This record gives sequence, structure tokens and C-alpha cells, in this order.
Amino acid sequence: MLPQKYDFYLADNDAGRRIHYKLRYQVYCLREKFEDPSSHPSFLEQDQYDDISAHFIVRSRATGEWLGAMRLIIAPVQKLPVSRISSMDLKNFPGIPGKGVAEASRLCTLIPTSPRSNSAPDTKKARNRHAGPHHLISHALQTSWITVGLISAVRQYSLAHEILYCFFLISDPLARMLRRLGMEIDPVGSPCFHRGWRRPYMHNFKTGYQTMRARSPELYKVFCRRTAYARYSEVDGVPEVLPLAACGGDQQSVDLGSGLREPSRTSSGQRDREHHERSPRGPTALRF
Repeated sequence: MLPQKYDFYLADNDAGRRIHYKLRYQVYCLREKFEDPSSHPSFLEQDQYDDISAHFIVRSRATGEWLGAMRLIIAPVQKLPVSRISSMDLKNFPGIPGKGVAEASRLCTLIPTSPRSNSAPDTKKARNRHAGPHHLISHALQTSWITVGLISAVRQYSLAHEILYCFFLISDPLARMLRRLGMEIDPVGSPCFHRGWRRPYMHNFKTGYQTMRARSPELYKVFCRRTAYARYSEVDGVPEVLPLAACGGDQQSVDLGSGLREPSRTSSGQRDREHHERSPRGPTALRF
């Protein structure tokens, strides 16, 4: 269960935010190449929205390593990145105020593809190539629980700070997966191409879980926990362990889409062909 494996923190001081930025650098600069590493010589991926954001981080209780991050950008709708990147149409949602809104952003996880060992690099590469389906499914489930815990933490923080509406810029397939879990989200614009095809969606933190109790009761229990996160500044004895890649271990960045679907069994050649043939409705693995 989620509470037994991971600790979730609001990174409310400099030390906690450094962990958050380090994780983002590992994923967005080194792994995915979304950002230029040379623009971040301190190995901390940051941008102009961090000063108006609440930052969250995830730690493994078993290893003490930091596995994931997510931020909540708090600003009027017109100043959120989603308004700049996409074309949103909010005329069907007149109740959205000028304040009390936010955008979920920079969601990333950094999880080892295999247990640590002192094996030679070639041996470890061979082992990863032949990893069985059970290992892949376990990896996807771990990513799913981390993602769920981050969303739960963001929701609890938002309700405590009178933030009712949250925007996401995600793929349509991912949106369908979230709906199947019982998380209610509404499209508020047309698809746009930003690191893949995505569409803006809106979520109500207070009323957006009415169907989750019946569809995903275990997931609903996670969202109903009284305490979804702790403040990093108030917890004693939490070391600033480097993210997995910086520690020299095997690592893989995983997006929200891949964390909530079964591992793909297509060949690399087929995946390459599909990548070039995708339409605005086609992608299945798009990141925040």
C-alpha cells in the first residue's frame, strides 16, 4: 500500500526545493532532453514559475532515495503556462474565478529499472534487456502509486489554501485513464503540440471524485487520508539523498501516462513507426 512504501513532502524550504529541482534536472534535462542542461549549470532545473509554486517530492522508505516530484503553479488562469501554450475556451465554465486556481506541472518520477548491484555495466544492461513482464508491471504499478500520492498531496494542499480548480495539459488517452479511475476532468480547449500532442483539462478538487468510491475504492481511500503529506522543514532526520541517476544507479524517467497503463509489448521499430504516424488524438505517453 502507498502509505507503507513512500513518504510525501511539501518542499517548503531551500533544502526541499533543491531536491525537487535536482529530480527535474535528471528527467527534463538529462533523460528527456526537454530542457538544455547548459542552461542549468547548477544541475537544478528551474524556471520563472517556481516562485509562485508549491513543490512536492516523494521518498522511498525502503531506500531513502527521492523518486518523484510535482509542482502546483498558483496564479490567475491567464497567467498559467497552460494559457500560454494552449488555446483554452472557458465560456462553458463561468464559475471559475480569477483566483483560487492552479496548474499541475513538472510531474516526473525517477525509478530504478533493476535492483542495485556491483555487476559490470554490460551485465546490468543485458539483465535490463531481458527483464520479464512481471518486473515491468511492478515498475508501472510503483509509478502509478507515486503519481496517485502526489495528486493526493496536491489536492489536500489546494483545499487547505482555497484552491478549487486545477488545470492539466495532458494527452486524451491519459485523460480517459484518469476518468476510468474515477477522477473527473473536463476538456477546456483544443489539442496543441507541446512535447507531443496534449489538450488542456480542468479538475475540481472538491467535487471531482464522486465516482471514485465505486470505481476504485482503494484509490479513493488514498485520497481520503487525513494526512497526505508532511512539511519537509518539520521532519527531522530526512537526508538529502541524491536522486537515483546521480547516485550511479540504473534509472528511468517515467511519465504519468506510462505509469497508469500496461507496459507496451510492441517492438522498437513499431514504436518508431507509430511515433511518426500519430494524430492529435494518438499519443499515450505525454508528460506534464
